Amino acid sequence: MAFNTGYVFGFATAICVVCGLAVSSVSMGLKERQDDNRRRDVQSSILSALGLPEDGKPLEGEAIDKLWEERVRRVVVSPEGEEVTDAADLTGDGKVDEDDVDAARAQVKGTDKPAPLALVYVRQDGAKAASYAIPLYGVGLWGPLSGYLALDPRAQKVTGATFFAGKETPGLGAEIQEPKFEDQFLGKRIVTDSGEPKPIQVVKGQAANLCEKFLDYCVDGVSGATITSRGVDVMIADAITAYDPYLKRIRGGAR
Repeated sequence: MAFNTGYVFGFATAICVVCGLAVSSVSMGLKERQDDNRRRDVQSSILSALGLPEDGKPLEGEAIDKLWEERVRRVVVSPEGEEVTDAADLTGDGKVDEDDVDAARAQVKGTDKPAPLALVYVRQDGAKAASYAIPLYGVGLWGPLSGYLALDPRAQKVTGATFFAGKETPGLGAEIQEPKFEDQFLGKRIVTDSGEPKPIQVVKGQAANLCEKFLDYCVDGVSGATITSRGVDVMIADAITAYDPYLKRIRGGAR
């Protein structure tokens, strides 16, 4: 039988094209699923900070989507604490959402300027705003830190907290992601009796011993993770300062 080089190359090319299309199709399908999973992970963390669901049972998939749509309202605010309209759109899609907030943060990255847009997540119990979650951004020992701090309807006390430290050392800095650390924030205050902002301090050692006169504004740091604990301290202070104009409106009954 004569060896047909052209046929061999043609067949190999056809196989490569078919396989390439198959891999591309699978990849696109997986990307959509991965994007959904990432979105739901974020939403689940915010829901948890807001105390949802009330029974504390973990949710998955479309159950997260349903609870999110029913109980969470997203508000985009300016540095002056005003809720902004779609006229503040930065991405050109005609609406103001998370993408615009990301674009706003990118505009001031590496500077001391406040982002022109910021997000607040509002837990709705019917028509009533039951709590407010504000995002946190910071830097730990090995990489970025983030989280959400949920506040009561008067924006005075913490009702929930979640933290993320993907690059911090397990057993040390990564401990900020554990309930033992996060639960310390429940009931802590972020404002003085006179209405001035007072961020929660993360101290090196025992807060009960070091913060005797202001224990309502103090939590224990993670033993052996001074830099990560300091990173949490700073990112909370930054958020409380940045969101204070909006939070003052809540305390003043403007919302």
